[in-house]
Amino acid sequence: MDKAYKNGKIWTHQPYGSIKLEPWLIFPDKSTFLDVLRSFCIQEGFGLSVERADSKRYTAVCAIETCDWRIHASKMFDSVSWAIKGISGCHKTCGRLEENPVVTSEWLCKNMMSLIEANTEIPVETLRRYAQETFQLRVKKRLLYKVRSMAVEKIHGGWAEAYELLPRYAEMIKQTNPGSYALISWGATSGDVNPKFRACFFSFAAQVKGFLRGCRPIIGIDGAHLSGFYKGILLTAVGIDGNNEIFVLAYGIVDTESCDSWTHFMRCLRQMFEQEGCNKDDWTFISDRMKGVDLAVRDTFPRATRRVCCQHLYMNCKNNGFSGSAFFKLFWIAANAHNEYVYGKALEKITAHDPNAAAYLDTCQEQWSRHMFDPAVCCDHNTTNFVESFNACTKPYRDMPVFSLLEAIRKWCMERVGARFDMAIDMEDGQLTEYAKKEVDERTGESRFCYATACGGGEFEVRDAHVNFPIRLSTRSCGCGKWQISGIPCKHALRVIYDQRLNPIDFVSPFFKSAAYKLTYADHIHPMSDPTQWPNFSLPTIQPPVIKRQAGRPAKKRKRGPNEPRKGKRNSNVKCGKCREFGHNSRTCKNGGPSTGPSTSAAAGASTSQGGSRGRKRANTAT
Repeated sequence: MDKAYKNGKIWTHQPYGSIKLEPWLIFPDKSTFLDVLRSFCIQEGFGLSVERADSKRYTAVCAIETCDWRIHASKMFDSVSWAIKGISGCHKTCGRLEENPVVTSEWLCKNMMSLIEANTEIPVETLRRYAQETFQLRVKKRLLYKVRSMAVEKIHGGWAEAYELLPRYAEMIKQTNPGSYALISWGATSGDVNPKFRACFFSFAAQVKGFLRGCRPIIGIDGAHLSGFYKGILLTAVGIDGNNEIFVLAYGIVDTESCDSWTHFMRCLRQMFEQEGCNKDDWTFISDRMKGVDLAVRDTFPRATRRVCCQHLYMNCKNNGFSGSAFFKLFWIAANAHNEYVYGKALEKITAHDPNAAAYLDTCQEQWSRHMFDPAVCCDHNTTNFVESFNACTKPYRDMPVFSLLEAIRKWCMERVGARFDMAIDMEDGQLTEYAKKEVDERTGESRFCYATACGGGEFEVRDAHVNFPIRLSTRSCGCGKWQISGIPCKHALRVIYDQRLNPIDFVSPFFKSAAYKLTYADHIHPMSDPTQWPNFSLPTIQPPVIKRQAGRPAKKRKRGPNEPRKGKRNSNVKCGKCREFGHNSRTCKNGGPSTGPSTSAAAGASTSQGGSRGRKRANTAT
């Protein structure tokens, strides 16, 4: 036995393209020998015909009958190792096989893993070209689809196995991040022994405490469809910090978007607030008109204020036949109006343009125009763009298994909170956030064209573009309404503040100062260990939810509405460069350009190319 090993050569890993086989090459086991033999056959471009294969010996020849290549291997004395006892012949009469029968999906998955791991959405055509250039193989698309699916499952784990980790995952979150809220709901149907997944809800202690301490009392809620094997809906609740950036409050997964699922999410949200000692129920919620949201909010938070996303409201108007450039312009003037006068004027014009459109807007029970907003909230957001921003961040993960999806969101939130945790430490007392400082600087530049007149008693009158606005510093109010709604002094208020030699920072809402920002990011999300290191909590093993798969290939992208602009296409609301109206461009403009002087009009009416040519011709003739 010692002499056999002494004369042999132990196999060491050789990269593809440089594999060489020789007699008495010893392998640790049979599976390693077969893997190396398969790679060698693909490298040299020939197939195999097995003559004998059992637990002790393996003999194979080239698949081409006229070829004399042959290999024989058998088990060693230790009953574990295998060695090549003989290899003879050469491939003289057989050409290279581009469609090699020894190629399997497992072999392709192993050798393409690094490529797929870098981009799990890599096109199959790219994999096909890679196999052709690297391995000189012609592989069918159907097989490559299977290879990519196998690789993704190995990277992110199995679809069904991911649900088994969720109960332990929730317990680990509570252990590593004390004070966090993690809930997994499951239930057993009739006849089933193992319970099935229903819903989950997660909010880390750093998120809920930071929101209650330093964020404005407004919560954006939205749902995003998952495109994985078991589908589902990702529900999110997002706040806004003092720097006007998104602050993720909570997220969860449900099977469908319905009144029951939203009620479950809202009740978890309220229970989480009560766990922190907050019984406030007059929050401001902003969302689109999703199914079941309004009823769930009113049932859980009876005194809550409801805002509706103006972009979705406009799309609803468009679906009801109220569209056009004129209505588009008037609608957004009314939506962005900070005072009732501008809103009323815009609504009068909408009524004159289309009375049915005005009647439809009157039926909207939610707040949608900025002048309706509560000044205590200090937020003039009338769209859910900040929630959509978080949905865009989660889009690359929404086709993963549920555990990988939740882990990707947790890591994203952990990195984001951690970066701002370090940033908040360096802020000085009384310092404004970057967003507030930028807004104050921009409005300061605009205030140079305003004129203030003192009226006595801390009241002032500011004239801006032939319009007078009353200012009262004691109540921090301006006739334009922008100061009250946003929490940052408008240009009219800044004109008064600078005339009185006051510091504008003293008139900015505390939500935009360093104290609130430090409270928001006073805590951070603590790291977690790998699932292989988790203890056994003696929790039940839950199964994935029951789904009814439809015929055809599952859709990866959301189906857009008939009036919704297509992604990558130019928006239908084109703005003209001449008259500044929407709905057409400067080439098709029929309104003419803006009013200009006689000399400018004369110059604009002449063609520069033709006019110059005629002028040069007349000059030559005169000469």
